[in-house]
Amino acid sequence: MKELIMSNAEIIWESKLDDKWNCVVTRTAEYSGQLTVSDQEEVILSESVSLSYGAAFGPDISDVAMWQDKCIEVVDKYQMD
Repeated sequence: MKELIMSNAEIIWESKLDDKWNCVVTRTAEYSGQLTVSDQEEVILSESVSLSYGAAFGPDISDVAMWQDKCIEVVDKYQMD
């Protein structure tokens, strides 16, 4: 299994989908991050995302909406395969 979060990475946003899937955005640079969707056994998505306004005071609501939509899309597609 791929390492999900570097121990020193700043978590910008995290959520649990369907009581199974961990959805996490960690900061990789001032205005970018990494969105990861995984369960206990495998990572089904790991992609770069942007952080509006550098997420200085937490994630922007429009970023969160995009991340949630992407997580749902990926999990739904994975479960259909």
